[in-house]
Amino acid sequence: MLTLLGVDHGFGTMKASLPSDRFRGFRQVHGVHVPEVRAGFAGETVEADGGWTREERVTLGVFTADCLPVLLAGPEGEAVAALHAGWRGAVRGIVPVGIRNIREATGLSPKDLTVVVGPCIGACCYAVGPEVWEEVGRYNPGFKPGKNCEGSLDLAALVRHQVTEEGIPPERIGQVGLCTRCHPDLFFSHRGMGESRRGRTMINYVRRT
Repeated sequence: MLTLLGVDHGFGTMKASLPSDRFRGFRQVHGVHVPEVRAGFAGETVEADGGWTREERVTLGVFTADCLPVLLAGPEGEAVAALHAGWRGAVRGIVPVGIRNIREATGLSPKDLTVVVGPCIGACCYAVGPEVWEEVGRYNPGFKPGKNCEGSLDLAALVRHQVTEEGIPPERIGQVGLCTRCHPDLFFSHRGMGESRRGRTMINYVRRT
């Protein structure tokens, strides 16, 4: 979907696939801070779980294992974002925060934004406790887990719900529907690999060209 907008992007495990020019990462802390990346941005010294930019040829990247990567773009790629949504960030609304930051700064309508939800641990493998469901209910009272998700959190479904609530049409929401734990041949899953994953991570990037 983003390719049609002329936006370079990717979800993967190989650094070779990542554009090296003007790369900007973040010190990820499972929060909801989504700054705008401008000239002179300090990159990985900034505590944030993603960012957005209007600058050309700036690559924004977030790193994940089982957490959810989310990429956004305006209708002509004039603004792009890369976000890292672990359960805390997802539940507390990092993706809606990113959408609102772009909307308020650029005047773009949510109905003109495109969102792609990347691979993450699926509800099939992500059992969570009552403390997580308490936060889900507190921050997302309208979200109802699927019938097959009893006791398990579907991060992708939660974010799709939030994105729809922000006014983005379903036809502008894409998803790579693969569970990271179920596909060790493709991804580095923390829950699936444990200590053997040390030093290996998934790279998710977006770039305004």
